[in-house]
Amino acid sequence: MKNLGPIYLIRHGETVWNRALRLQGHKDTPLTMRGVKQARSLGFALRKVLKNKTPSFFYSSPIGRAKQTATIISDIIDFDVEKMEYKSSLKEITFGDWDGLNMQEILAQYKTSWEKRKSDRWNISPPNGESFQEAKKRVIRLLTEIAMQRHVVIVAHGSLNKVIRGCWCNLSDAETLSLDEPQNGFYCLVDENREYFVSV
Repeated sequence: MKNLGPIYLIRHGETVWNRALRLQGHKDTPLTMRGVKQARSLGFALRKVLKNKTPSFFYSSPIGRAKQTATIISDIIDFDVEKMEYKSSLKEITFGDWDGLNMQEILAQYKTSWEKRKSDRWNISPPNGESFQEAKKRVIRLLTEIAMQRHVVIVAHGSLNKVIRGCWCNLSDAETLSLDEPQNGFYCLVDENREYFVSV
């Protein structure tokens, strides 16, 4: 996949369930105070990278924690929030029946399906959830759709952002799964399938 970029790929700030170590998926909790501060720091770091220029396109997941982060960032970089587009293709990978649960609860209620998924995290989904492979299909559609756009900001989620980076950089499934999910900076996806990290 050869795209131009740059795409400024941002994960939402810390949420109540991030702090409580609960899976969120398609369920949602608001940003913590730390998460709000992270969103502001991300916005100022992005403004510096953009050199105070307004990006051409701004896309966000429609899930609340991403929208909250995107709104804070858009205000700092002076992007008209009414022009922001919310794309369902940017929703987090859903963990299905595990959404909202912590690891202890998953192991107590779904140990068999947990062990099964652990054997092949890329292709096997949680009960009523989505696999990474399924998420990759919507990511490829998204990247194809925006292939010729320049200076794109995306605010989405930890697991989904890993898939976006994996597709962009032509990584293997295993390499994609091993990527980080930072909230203390963001990735710039640039030409020739490269990326670099901007810390805050």
